[in-house]
Amino acid sequence: MPAPVVSICIVAGHNAVLLDACLLSLLAQVDAPAFEVLVADNGRFDAAAVVTRRFPGAQVLATGRVLPGAARNPLVRVARGELLLFLDDDVTAPPDLLRTLGAVAALHPDVVVFGGPNDTPPRSTAFQVVQGAVLASIMGAGPVSRRYGARHAGYADERWFTLCNLAVRRVAMPAFADDLTCAEENAVLAELRRSGAPMRYEPELVVFHERRASKRDFARQMHKYGKGRGALMRRDVSTVRAAYLAPSALIAYAVLVVAVAVLGSLPALGPAPAGLYAALVLATAARVSLSLRRPLAFATAAGLIPLVHLCYGSGVVQGLVASPFRARAARAPALPLPAPHTAGQRPGS
Repeated sequence: MPAPVVSICIVAGHNAVLLDACLLSLLAQVDAPAFEVLVADNGRFDAAAVVTRRFPGAQVLATGRVLPGAARNPLVRVARGELLLFLDDDVTAPPDLLRTLGAVAALHPDVVVFGGPNDTPPRSTAFQVVQGAVLASIMGAGPVSRRYGARHAGYADERWFTLCNLAVRRVAMPAFADDLTCAEENAVLAELRRSGAPMRYEPELVVFHERRASKRDFARQMHKYGKGRGALMRRDVSTVRAAYLAPSALIAYAVLVVAVAVLGSLPALGPAPAGLYAALVLATAARVSLSLRRPLAFATAAGLIPLVHLCYGSGVVQGLVASPFRARAARAPALPLPAPHTAGQRPGS
C-alpha cells in the first residue's frame, strides 16, 4: 500500500460527539490526496470505538492522561505522510480542505509550515458567533487575530498559526514539548523559525472550530492560552513580544489605578489611558455588531474584549512566574510507543 500524502493527527480530548463530527467531515473530503487518520486516545472516553466506526483502518494510540504535546509525539512517530496535519477533535473541515492543502503544498515545495484561520462553525449560538468575531479583531486578540479571521495569503510566522489547523512537513517536524499545558505548537514553530523554515498562511486552508458555550468556559480558555504563552516566554526568550505582554500591562495599570484611589498618596495617573482603552473597546464592539448585523452583539462584544485581556493577561503572569519545579513535576512521563489499535484502511487511502 503506498504511503499517504497527508497524516491527520488528532488528540481525542473533548467528547465522542465532537470527535465523531470531526471524523465525518474528513470522510466527506472531495478529491483529497491519499491520507491516513491517527488519533491519540487520552482515556477521557472510548475514542477507539468512535474512530473505528468511521475509519476502520485508523490507528488509535492509547496515550493515557498526558499533556497535549506528549500525546501528539507518538502520532508523529508513526505517521507516514509527507504532510502532518494537526487538527483538534472539536474541529470540522470543509470538504475541500485536504485538496487545498495538497495543492498549496505542491505549489510551494520550499514551505515547511502551512496554516489558515479557524472560523466559527455554522449554526453556532449568538454568543459563540460574537466570541469568534471578537477573537478575529485586532483589539480582541492582537497579532494572533489572523488565526480567527481570514487575512491575505503569504509568508508568515508563528503568530499566524494555531494547532487546531496546522500542517508541517514530516521531514522537518521536531518533537513537541511535553511539559507545556498549552502553546506547544508555538514552541515547535519557534524552533522551526530559528532553523530558517519558511511558513505560509493561506486563508483557503480554513476549518471550523467549536467555540466555548459559556462565558466561564471562554474565560478559562483565554486564561489557559495566556498561561501557555507565559510558560513558553519563560523558557524561550526569543518568543517574547510586547503584544503578548500588553494584557498583563493593562492589569498592572488597573491595579495601580485602584491603589491610587485607595491610598491617595501616589501620583495622579490621569484618565487618558483608561479613556483611550474604553474608546477602543467600544469602537471594536460597534464594528463587530455592524459586521454581524446584530445590534445586540454590541453589549456582548464590549464585555468579552476586556474579559479576554483580563484572563489572558493573568494567565501570562501565572505562566511567567510559575515554579519551574512544578512545571517539571507536571510533565508527562516518558512513554514507550503505544501499540496501535487498527483494523483495515479507508478505501483509496
